[in-house]
Amino acid sequence: MSSLVDILGSVELVRGGDAPEDLQSPATISASDALTNKTNVLIYFSAHWCPPCQRFTPMLAALYKTMKAAGRDFEVVYVSLDRSQNQWNDYTSHMPWLCVPWEGTQDVRMKLATKFGAEGIPHLVVLESDGTTVITEEGVQEVATDEDGEKFPWRPPTFDEIFPDYILSKEKDADGAIQTISKDELKNKHLMLYYSAHWCPPCKKFTPVLSKAYTQLKAERPDDFELIFVSSDRDQTSFDEYWNEMTFCALPFDDRAAKNGLAKRFKVQGIPRLIILGPEPAGGGDRPLINDNLRPVIESGDFSDFPFVKKPYCDLDASGGEDINDKKCLVIFHENGDDDEQEEVVDVVKAVAEERNDGDDVSYYWCTNPKGMGERVRAAMKMTEVGDDPLVVLLDVPDQGGFYVSEESDFSKESVLKFLVAPGERKQM
Repeated sequence: MSSLVDILGSVELVRGGDAPEDLQSPATISASDALTNKTNVLIYFSAHWCPPCQRFTPMLAALYKTMKAAGRDFEVVYVSLDRSQNQWNDYTSHMPWLCVPWEGTQDVRMKLATKFGAEGIPHLVVLESDGTTVITEEGVQEVATDEDGEKFPWRPPTFDEIFPDYILSKEKDADGAIQTISKDELKNKHLMLYYSAHWCPPCKKFTPVLSKAYTQLKAERPDDFELIFVSSDRDQTSFDEYWNEMTFCALPFDDRAAKNGLAKRFKVQGIPRLIILGPEPAGGGDRPLINDNLRPVIESGDFSDFPFVKKPYCDLDASGGEDINDKKCLVIFHENGDDDEQEEVVDVVKAVAEERNDGDDVSYYWCTNPKGMGERVRAAMKMTEVGDDPLVVLLDVPDQGGFYVSEESDFSKESVLKFLVAPGERKQM
């Protein structure tokens, strides 16, 4: 996984024009020298033309100076989304921290914005000392409520701190009362969390499939996992009615703090959503997130690969195209191929992904369905005519809708690897 220093590479960072006297020298410094071994690095995405940014920047500057004066070992790096060099010049003259220069860094700045989720600004991300691990992407909100930095680096609550003391089971006692399962009983189990709601049509369609899958999995492995419904229903009655259709456990509906905390922790913005976490580590610490999109696995009906570690390759339709807007994606189309030819495409995609081992930076897909996601991607590329040979494409939507098409005459793992190293002419969606 590329760190901040890796992405910045040879870029010389520039000190902003409002630095305290003891920080004014050197005026420029390499990213490696400036950021390596810092306890924390904050990446600040902002722009001169943005009114909320103009209001927030002085708050962050005041906090920066206060914390630096107190000897705190951290740094802020400004990544500009300004529209011109003049805007950058004026804006950075009021900043005390290090700045990625404007000229010649467009690709670097866009790569950072994509990697660290700068979909809106101002956006402040706090990293661990490795320059890769994100502590929080909600630095703007944290600065607004912690102006002196007393809670810095604003680590979010752990899963254990959010999770309630018990969940509801499907078992009832002799009097018909719902039995509970304590948090301690779940420590050594994998946990699936199912974010869903009675009012959501896609949820209602998926829930019976998931209930059936849970029953099958529980018969095969009764002791090492649990599935928990995390409700977004609007009231207790809707929750009760919906949970009655399910075969698995649930978070108590009235514990809205736990529900909201779990949704925030795992960045759940739409439902249905099904994720899986590992058991609590033996030496302590947070449960690892194993796969944040289990729905395609459940819908496939093949549960032999439990606990379903997320792979960098997938059928394009099954993926829902979740990565296409966020990073580069190799897609190999072969809608007109026979079974053997389509199987070869799948094998090549898997082999390429495993050899490159860069799944954090690139996703790998095959497409054999003439409809669905593949049809929409082809339309975006204006390549709707389906031929008899595989079509190998590298999508780079974060680069303002760019893509590349392989001109290789043969189709093999080697030809695809060669294409990825030198994809050729950039095309525009």
